[in-house]
Amino acid sequence: MSYTEGAHNSPADTRDRLVRIGSKYQATAPTVADGDNAYLLLDAAGRLLIAGGAAHDAAALGNPVRIGGVYRTSIPAVAAGDIADLLVDAAGRLKLAFSPDTFKVIDAVAVTAGTPATVWTPASGKKVRLLGWFLSSSVAASLEFQDSGTPGTVIAQTPLLAAAGVHDAPKLGEGLILAAADNTLDLDVTTNSTVSGMVFGIEE
Repeated sequence: MSYTEGAHNSPADTRDRLVRIGSKYQATAPTVADGDNAYLLLDAAGRLLIAGGAAHDAAALGNPVRIGGVYRTSIPAVAAGDIADLLVDAAGRLKLAFSPDTFKVIDAVAVTAGTPATVWTPASGKKVRLLGWFLSSSVAASLEFQDSGTPGTVIAQTPLLAAAGVHDAPKLGEGLILAAADNTLDLDVTTNSTVSGMVFGIEE
């Protein structure tokens, strides 16, 4: 038996055996009872009807297609071409970008140049993702962030600050993630200084 693919909005060839999904336009939606077979309905343009019309800010009607997300305590890795879930936070709000939820206060911490002070210790099994900081130095100095997993390697640094100068981090995009779980974020200075302010980000 031959198969011919007809154009949209033209009758199907009666000789063909087509599995059809939907395909019924009705100007007025019919009423169905429990156990009835029913068509999936189309609009006048042949588009699948998912639900009836509903006003903005009104209760949902019918069976709308809903775009949801998944809450995860850690962000999964995906590769090129992978399908991935939309992510939501613990309150069900869609995460459009990394949003800080952990803020570590640095309350007048004396730091000796060359001897970094730990400013963020994550919960067991978590990685720190640094998303920003707001810091001041008591003397003219640059502030250097280090990953405890690679001591002495600077992963971010402020400009040279004047005494009592304040530095607000630039936008860091996805931030700076430490190399391994349980690594701490450490802070060093180029000149002995007392540092105040806070760093912030997430643990994942």
